[in-house]
Formats: sequence, structure tokens, C-alpha cells
Amino acid sequence: MQHQEQEKKDQAFFNEQKEKVTLYLKHNIPDFNTVTFTNEEFNPIGISIDGYINNDKNLSFTAGKDVKIFSSSEELDKMFQEPRKGYDEIIEKEETSLEMPRKKTKSIDEILSDLKSYEDQIITRNKI
Repeated sequence: MQHQEQEKKDQAFFNEQKEKVTLYLKHNIPDFNTVTFTNEEFNPIGISIDGYINNDKNLSFTAGKDVKIFSSSEELDKMFQEPRKGYDEIIEKEETSLEMPRKKTKSIDEILSDLKSYEDQIITRNKI
């Protein structure tokens, strides 16, 4: 039972890492279409995730945790746009672009508070 729980945690971890690799590839390779993962494993220096893109095994790569380490075949290496964006840079940019609309939206409580304030102002003006 404990072994199954650990396997689920490991698989969730690798799924998260695969999403990070996919995002990294999407942002750095203009001709990116698909990714196929072929191997995932824990090793003495961390983890490694192997795969290839666009259904072409010549476009292969190996990635480490959080895409801090990334090596690719010569063919794939030629497809990267320069300068390459690191995973952290990509995430930072996406979070910034997602946060801007959030600052403009108000919660229901804030809207109700504003309406109450406007109502009080109208009542005060009409009394005078």
C-alpha cells in the first residue's frame, strides 16, 4: 500500500516535470508541435526525462528537474530560437501577464461595498 502511494507521488512529480519541459519547448522552438516522452527516472544527480519532438526521434532531448539541465540532439539544438528562455523566465512572464487582469477585477464584497457607498452618497445628497 505504501509502495503504491509512493508510485502515485512519483508519477505526479514526473507529470509536473513533463508539463514544465513541454512549456519550455513551446516557448523556445518556433516549429514545436508535439512532444513524446520515452523515459523518466531518478538518478544519482537528480532526475532525467527523455523524449523527442514532432514525431522525429532525431529531435531528442534529456531534461533535468525544472528544466535546469537540458541537453538535445544536434538537430533539435538547431531549432531553438536564440536567446533561449529559461523555464523560470517563462513562468515569471506568464504569471506577470496573468496577474494584470486580476488587479482590475473586484470581489463581490468589494463591489457590494462600493454600491453601498454610492447609495449612501445619493441618500445624503437627496436629504440636503
